[in-house]
Amino acid sequence: MCGIAGLLSQMPLDTNRLEPVLPWLKFRGPDDRGIWSDRHIQLGHTRLAILDLSPLGHQPMSFQDGRYWITFNGEIYNYLELRAELVQAGYQFTSKSDTEVLLAAYAHWGTGCLEKLRGMFAFAIWDRKINQLFLARDRFGEKPLYYWIDQGTFYFASELKALLALLPHTPELDPIAVDLYFHYQYVPEPLTPLQGVRKLPAAHFMTLQLDSWKVDLSQYWSLAQIQPLEGNISELIRAELERAIDLSLRSDVPVGIALSGGLDSGTIVALAAPKYKKVLHAFSVGYPGSPPCDEREQARSLANQLGLPFHDVELHTEALVEFFPELMKALDDPIADIAAYGHFAVMRLAAEQGIKVMLSGVGGDELFWGYDWMIEAHHMTQQKQRQNSISAIATTLGKLAHIPIYEKFAVTPKLPKPVRSLLVQGLNAHLIDNEHPNQFVFYNLRQDFRSPWYHRRSLYSQEFLTQLPERNPFHPSVGNDAAWSDITTHLCQVLFNTWLVSNCLALGDRTSMASSLEVRLPLLDYKLAETVIGLQKQYPNEFRNKKAWLKQAVQDILPAEILNRPKRGFEPPYASWIQALLDRYKDSVVSGSLVQSSFLNRNYLVKLFQKPYNNYALVYRVLVLDTWLQNIR
Repeated sequence: MCGIAGLLSQMPLDTNRLEPVLPWLKFRGPDDRGIWSDRHIQLGHTRLAILDLSPLGHQPMSFQDGRYWITFNGEIYNYLELRAELVQAGYQFTSKSDTEVLLAAYAHWGTGCLEKLRGMFAFAIWDRKINQLFLARDRFGEKPLYYWIDQGTFYFASELKALLALLPHTPELDPIAVDLYFHYQYVPEPLTPLQGVRKLPAAHFMTLQLDSWKVDLSQYWSLAQIQPLEGNISELIRAELERAIDLSLRSDVPVGIALSGGLDSGTIVALAAPKYKKVLHAFSVGYPGSPPCDEREQARSLANQLGLPFHDVELHTEALVEFFPELMKALDDPIADIAAYGHFAVMRLAAEQGIKVMLSGVGGDELFWGYDWMIEAHHMTQQKQRQNSISAIATTLGKLAHIPIYEKFAVTPKLPKPVRSLLVQGLNAHLIDNEHPNQFVFYNLRQDFRSPWYHRRSLYSQEFLTQLPERNPFHPSVGNDAAWSDITTHLCQVLFNTWLVSNCLALGDRTSMASSLEVRLPLLDYKLAETVIGLQKQYPNEFRNKKAWLKQAVQDILPAEILNRPKRGFEPPYASWIQALLDRYKDSVVSGSLVQSSFLNRNYLVKLFQKPYNNYALVYRVLVLDTWLQNIR
């Protein structure tokens, strides 16, 4: 796990451009650093040593008499199997690192090596013979890769801050991306908040030819290409779970686990604890007074049953308020997920205990359909496809559903149940939105998505509004004809392409790397994902029951209280946290960058801050984005 940066220039490079950039990546790689330069290219690297701790793992690394040079961030979990295969093909190795195996794999299979890699990665390989730069990112986007290109120079880095240190100027905010942020609480990839700065999409690779300056972007993996899989559901899933855990425990440094009282992390710890040859330490977070949202007791109970040392940290509102600007700086992207502080705190605690690799249950809800709103989105998208299940009255009412008070009437117990039922049908008709036939029902089911839509004409300045395409927030959930032929797979892919990669994975990566700690996600092993998606395609009517398949696969190793426990998620004292942040930072925000740059209406922002009670999610997004802007410039 490391930090990478580089640039390729059509004009010869006569100065070291990376020396001032690497300090921005030091926390991603505190153990070593390196720069390699050629006439037109410079590659930089900061190393967090996880496999082969010797100097032989130093990067940038070369291969085949200096033809190939790599700067690599990530872990190739199946590097031992690939190494054995490459030795049979005649390759020799001088180190025990996965980096050298990756270089040999590229030399042997070219871009086809990506199909063989089981792990998380973002890397760049320069081929001196053909003057070509090759960049790739793992299937789910666990590791970040930002880039920016002009007519003669290509820049890339693991961190946005490091990339900005390379660029000739700081790009302006992108209005389209900012609007998406306010609806999603993050900027969906491949966009970033800044104009011209992009992320290499998950499951994609890019080639850049120096001589022609031709850029090619290709996707090498998707859920749509997975074939149906027939067999015993529980046995197939369990087998891949076991294998994913085996691979994720490969490490030359201590391993721990972020443990809640839930099914996902419980599955991982129950499988990993007997396999790990050393002592697996468990880490969790809680809150003063142990309110109902505090999961420490459930986590501690499971750790005790497995004989694992248990560590916990208590999150205090005052500490969050003080640390908030530093937290936004660490996130690198503006991500308005209130869980960020908890993620950061548990990773910092683990690092203080000498842990350098952490296992996490992120990905289980996305792969095994753990969200109620996703199940409802699937049902309503099917309704939309049939286009005959909404009454004319409900359709008429749906035209009024954009009014904020409409939704309150639809759920108030003061109205007769038949009236409320009809109002809900109207809301559903509005969400299904037959005027836009290619749009899947997706995030628009969530109130925190709809709230900015209701407020936008008052909250946004007129100058900001004129720069936005029609229905900009809905674009990520538009599907083509092929997508409509397999609604289940496409909805899952949309979830992976938005919420999973831009919120969950980005949040986990940034908050762990801020403490120089690597996070591994066994539930996002791509072989496990292909097994689950393949089974879904073979048995389409059997899986949408909130992780039923995962529960069946591990029912012999987890106690009943975990298997039967309702989904909780990360639930901090949401309102009190945001109110405390608002009390501290509201004055700077109402006169801050978003107002001065004519994105937000100051007068309406003041009103919103005075009565935040029903709009805490929107308020938090404003606080996060403005604070992020102060730290990125």
